[in-house]
Amino acid sequence: MATEQTHRSSDIAAAARAQPVTFAPRDSHYLRILFALLMTVTIFEGYDVTIFHLCTPDIARTFHLDDRAVGLMASIVRFGGMMAFFVVMLSDRLGRKTVVNLTVLFYTLFTLCTALSRGLWSFTMFQSLAQVFLSAEFGVATIMITEEFPDHARGRGIAALNMVGLLGVVAGGLLYGVVADSRYGWRGMYFIGILPLLLVAILRRNLKETARFEASRKSTSATPELLNLSILRHAFEPIRGPFRKRLLLVALLWNCVNLVGAPAVTFFSLYAKRDHHWTSTQIGRAVVLAYLIGTLGHMLAGWALDRIGRKPTTALSYTVGAAAIFMLFKTDSHAAMLTAMVATVFAFQGARTATTTYSAELFPTEIRATSYSITVQLLGQLTALFSPFVIGLLSKPLGGLGNAVAVAAIGPLLGAALVWIYAPETRGMKLEELAQVAD
Repeated sequence: MATEQTHRSSDIAAAARAQPVTFAPRDSHYLRILFALLMTVTIFEGYDVTIFHLCTPDIARTFHLDDRAVGLMASIVRFGGMMAFFVVMLSDRLGRKTVVNLTVLFYTLFTLCTALSRGLWSFTMFQSLAQVFLSAEFGVATIMITEEFPDHARGRGIAALNMVGLLGVVAGGLLYGVVADSRYGWRGMYFIGILPLLLVAILRRNLKETARFEASRKSTSATPELLNLSILRHAFEPIRGPFRKRLLLVALLWNCVNLVGAPAVTFFSLYAKRDHHWTSTQIGRAVVLAYLIGTLGHMLAGWALDRIGRKPTTALSYTVGAAAIFMLFKTDSHAAMLTAMVATVFAFQGARTATTTYSAELFPTEIRATSYSITVQLLGQLTALFSPFVIGLLSKPLGGLGNAVAVAAIGPLLGAALVWIYAPETRGMKLEELAQVAD
């Protein structure tokens, strides 16, 4: 087994350093179609995160949850996002198109089950399973944009993909004030997305496999593997291969971001409504405003990534995010909290775009999906998994929810230091060039 693993890692290294395979780039017309069909995942991700964010106090009231129980529920739901790793890595075997088309169907199914859940554990289980396929869908969509868009526009392509999530956020924020206080309650927020998801599944049939993946598959004699244990045996090969330092770096960056990103999503609505007496409508409007302005963070980050560079853009977005999240949970007035909310979303949208760009471009096509899923959805989600639960536990000993979340602001500052010291500058480089340099 050890000999087989050594040979396999050597094969990965050889493939990464081999002469780049030739492929025919897609024309601009198809790229527009591709983007239109893939941007729906970001819209639904924005909607899903927003309604979970906004409905937390309503769900807590339905199931009689305290802060610790809310944190535990959020951690279990986020564990589903980590399990997306096993779905995303299949796209290195079965193809990007196959996996991205299947994920939307399963996400639709478990979203429906979430709306129909009748207890805390059924809600948590179905929402966790929904996150498996939503996170996987977003991961494969990011990889497809990375592989298909021109090298000089990769950062802007990923930024645009992230940016359209604003539509889902706005929809969730505007609907919350109406639906949550109606007889449908928080369940109605989940029911609303079912029909649009089915329409997306139908339209996705027009997608093509990415040109880079097709060229890579044709350049090897290997045939796509079926769903068996051999896929799981090879799942962690990138960790043993020449790109392990990059894997560790990107995973650490995501953990630094998620240390505060996860609890902010989990606890802001509860903090504002329970501790500062905001109404459902006020919270909904605040989230919409924050994401309307915060979307500029995606746009600015995309421009800066391709024009100024990956390192300064990423480090700056992390630093601003740390300061903003600290202020959000340490201030009392409505105006100050709203301002901090806008600044937090702005900074972390930029941080997300910058970190996603690194995650998708630092690895060769042969292992891009597996490496992305390891760094973003498995190892990179450890703080997202545990921080809501830990913060829920610390809320009482530290004198309140605001103090417990504010402590976590150290995370992005550590991330900024890691970027500045260890991250490579990849602006304008071809993916094939990056694959030949494993630092």
